Parts: sequence; structure tokens; C-alpha cells
Amino acid sequence: MEPILVVLSLLTLCVICLVFLIVWRDRRDLKHRQLTRDISRLEEIVAEAAQHKKDMAEMLSAAKRQTEQAVSRMDNQLKQVRESVASLEQHLRNNRNNKERGKEKASKTQGRGKSRSGNPKQKERAAAKADKVPKIDDGEKYAKLVELAEQGLSTQEIAKQLNLGYDEVELVLELKRKNIS
Repeated sequence: MEPILVVLSLLTLCVICLVFLIVWRDRRDLKHRQLTRDISRLEEIVAEAAQHKKDMAEMLSAAKRQTEQAVSRMDNQLKQVRESVASLEQHLRNNRNNKERGKEKASKTQGRGKSRSGNPKQKERAAAKADKVPKIDDGEKYAKLVELAEQGLSTQEIAKQLNLGYDEVELVLELKRKNIS
């Protein structure tokens, strides 16, 4: 019976070793599958991150282009406004010079250089009229000009009401129509 016992013992030991080996292999395969899944998930996350990075780079590039275009448009509009202001100033200087020349001609042709308003009553009326005209700055004046034009007043009426030249009113309204000012 001893040899049977030894064989049985050996068989039992073999079975135990075999079971141990199978369990160990199954655990190893399970861990391997889990690691493979984890690696696959990490690869997906890395791919998503790369795609997000690419999308962000494209959005930044588009935003940069749009910003540059907006700045360029603003520069062009600023240039137009400056040119319009310079043109308006030149036009106003020309109008003033023409009015001064007209006054000089009128004073030369009238009464050998004597002033037209030699009458004291006329001087009083001119002073009273000057006192009645409200003193406002150009920004308010032009805003009021546009407001009166929107109300339907003619350019002559606006010029008279705001004590401006007809040409100045025309020029400001033309600039407003072109949306430059």
C-alpha cells in the first residue's frame, strides 16, 4: 500500500500544481485583457486630445484672420474719416475765405470802404441776434443738424436755425449719408 500512497500523493500534488498553474494563467490573462482595454482607452483619449488640439489651432487661426480683417477694415474706415474731416475742414476754410472776399468786395464797392452797419440800430440788432444764438460745440451742433434733418427740415432751414453755412450743412449731411461720420 505504500507505493499506492506515494503515487496518490504524487498525483494529488500534480493536480494541485496543475490547478495552481491554471488559476495563475487565468489571472494573468485577465490582467492582460484589462491592461489591453486600459491601453486602448488611453489611445482613444490621446487621439481625442490630438483632435481637440487640432481643432483649437484651426479656431485660433480663424480668429486671428478675422481679427486682422477687422483691424484692416477699421484702419480703412479711420482713413476715410480722416480724409473726410480734412475735406470738410478744407471746404470750411474755402467757404470762410470766399465769405471774407465777398465782404471785402462789398465793403469796397459800398460807400468807399465804409461799413454797411453804420446805423446804431443795425448794430444793436446784430448784437441782439448774436446774443440769441446759443453757443454750442461742434459735436452738439452736428448732432442737432442730423436730428433736424431727420425731422424733415430743409438744408436752408437747418443752416438758418443753427447759424451755419448752407454748404457746411450740405457737406455734413452728405457725409452722414455715406456713413462716414
